[in-house]
Amino acid sequence: MRRARTAIALGIAVVCGLPIAGCGAKSGLFEPSPRDGGPIDASRDGGLDAALDAGNDAGRDAGNDGGNDSGTDAPPDRGCIPLPDGCEPIERCDGSDTDCDGRVDEGCGCDPGAVQVCFPGPPGRRGVGACTDGTQTCEMTRTWGECVGGIGPSRDVCDGRDNLCDGCSAQRDCPIDCPSPGDPRTPDTVPFATYPLRGSDFYPGMARSWRWSVEGGPCDSLAPRLRSFDLSGATSETATFTPRLSGDYTVTMDVVTLEGTMLSCTWVVHVSAPGLRVEMCYPESETQDLDLFLQRSSTGVPWYPLGSNAFAITPRACSWANCEASIRGDGYVRADWGYANSDLAACENGPQGDQWRALGFCANPRLDIDNNLSEGTGLPENINVDAPNDGETFRVMIENWTGLVAHPVVNVYCDGRRIATYGAEPDTVPRFEGRVGSDSVGAMWRVVDVTTHRDATGALSCEALALHPPGTTSGYDVTRDDPRY
Repeated sequence: MRRARTAIALGIAVVCGLPIAGCGAKSGLFEPSPRDGGPIDASRDGGLDAALDAGNDAGRDAGNDGGNDSGTDAPPDRGCIPLPDGCEPIERCDGSDTDCDGRVDEGCGCDPGAVQVCFPGPPGRRGVGACTDGTQTCEMTRTWGECVGGIGPSRDVCDGRDNLCDGCSAQRDCPIDCPSPGDPRTPDTVPFATYPLRGSDFYPGMARSWRWSVEGGPCDSLAPRLRSFDLSGATSETATFTPRLSGDYTVTMDVVTLEGTMLSCTWVVHVSAPGLRVEMCYPESETQDLDLFLQRSSTGVPWYPLGSNAFAITPRACSWANCEASIRGDGYVRADWGYANSDLAACENGPQGDQWRALGFCANPRLDIDNNLSEGTGLPENINVDAPNDGETFRVMIENWTGLVAHPVVNVYCDGRRIATYGAEPDTVPRFEGRVGSDSVGAMWRVVDVTTHRDATGALSCEALALHPPGTTSGYDVTRDDPRY
């Protein structure tokens, strides 16, 4: 039975709408405390303010400061000495904005595709109050891109948390009680689990309206129909959020009180699955067909036997042919790398949950679903190895089945933490296209080798090494009708 490949034709968040006042013994956002050692240089102070406004809902403040003072500014705590900003003359290359110029690790070298945690604010505020880390990706220029997805200091309002992240916010008798990192009301979760969002956990009063929004990871910005999560009940007091991928998701709740005041909370939900997870998404997923492959480097065999057609995939690689819940037939057998099967809970809520439940286990390795224009349009492809061994290396490859130009993005997660991203703007894969005849193996992008390590306690870490054309140290390793490993 040949593989079904049928193309399908497919045709807000705001903060409290109130004037904002400072909280604690500070008259401005970054007025130095006695422990800062004196005033901050004016040229750097402007950069600090810009960083706050750029990264912490300045647009929302601008649209909602319209003279409606209902007493939700945070009361000052006159007896508290704010934590110092911790600004230094130079950048330390440590994932924080050490020199407080509004940029993180600018001028620091890195390996293209690598992802690190970062903090979009002064280093002295990191991990304090509402503040939480984001991530940044190393670009082809070998410099770090923008720090995104984190929450930095913002103007303090009476919402139950320290938005200035200076340790001095006195939050008492506030109309809304927003969560800070580590709040038990916003626990971590796993892919495919239904996650309840209950507005009354944060605002117990009567409301005119509710609105929920979720911002996902790198795949969600590629195309309108790419979906790394589902959100239902977005305009109800209680909503549900179901993530499909590991990573950090930013949740925003807006509520309008009976008096007409708009209140808001924003926080990050961490979604983490064990082991090695490799995802692939692309903006052309509604009209073209790309495939994700994973192979153990200990085998090192070509992705297709030399001279074979596009259906004769090596059985040693995990792909659409042999890693889903149902094997395609025509002589394919499930990929077997010697790993024990995982408990059913690891995959039963996924897109092929019914089929895994019929089998009674979750295979390792496994593909959640093949985005092949007839089965999983708009869904990211995701290959999972729940418990990889120490010292194993896995190679990631993307094949362009359709042959038309496409722009895939690959994300690598290790124990729930994103460690690498390849193919994202501004470093898209050039000219990823080409297929000659129906049996052609088409264009192949050999993306990255990932080596897994386990320490004495069994904890997993991963090392990602981007792949380049043979004999070079830069660029993408893309071939056409060449099935070499």
